[in-house]
Amino acid sequence: MKRIAAAKSIPLTDRKARKFMLRPFPGPHPRRLSMPLGVLLRDLLKVAKTAREIKKILSAKLIEIDGKARTEEKFPVGLMDVISMPKAGKYFRMVVDWKGRIVPMEITKEGAQAKILKVTGKHTIPGGKLNATFHDGRNLVVDNNVKVGDSVIVSLPKVSLKSHLKVQTGARCLVREGKHAGNIVTLKEIIMRKGGKPNEALVKGEQGEFITVAKYLFVVDDGFRMKAG
Repeated sequence: MKRIAAAKSIPLTDRKARKFMLRPFPGPHPRRLSMPLGVLLRDLLKVAKTAREIKKILSAKLIEIDGKARTEEKFPVGLMDVISMPKAGKYFRMVVDWKGRIVPMEITKEGAQAKILKVTGKHTIPGGKLNATFHDGRNLVVDNNVKVGDSVIVSLPKVSLKSHLKVQTGARCLVREGKHAGNIVTLKEIIMRKGGKPNEALVKGEQGEFITVAKYLFVVDDGFRMKAG
């Protein structure tokens, strides 16, 4: 697809330098909130300069996403995905910057062994069990305490539930979209709106209190930082 038409969530600094770029395959993240793995490796992480180099790196299974080797350059990478380069000793988590763009943040090897997921749906499956759907398309069996909008922390690469983060007063949240994107805030109150309007949230950040759309909030744990570590 044309670079100039790429989603605003992709932090390209040279949209007009080249005409085309990779189009992401349908996958775990929506196109407007993700980028192709090849674009991440070449334009952001600078581990390759050409498409041929990217293909060699991926075919050698040197890149893992959430603990699983990926070989397709068009695989979509999105928020909270963990990018691992074990042989190089490099690990990254995908976060959002102040412009709402998806960017890699370097983390430790230990930090790459867990991932935060936001609950986007919940339904009953055969056997009476409750199944939760998460923002990256993943599905897990959960108990009734886990609600839509909450977050959970899972282990990687073998996925298992480690902890539950409720969307409630006092919750620590990352604002993932809107003009306050990239801010870490404390939730003060959920404001219910009528007439089909989206619910809003009163939050408090470093610059004081403000109101944002409730669905923009992504609950994170106390250890989550918007810097390497």
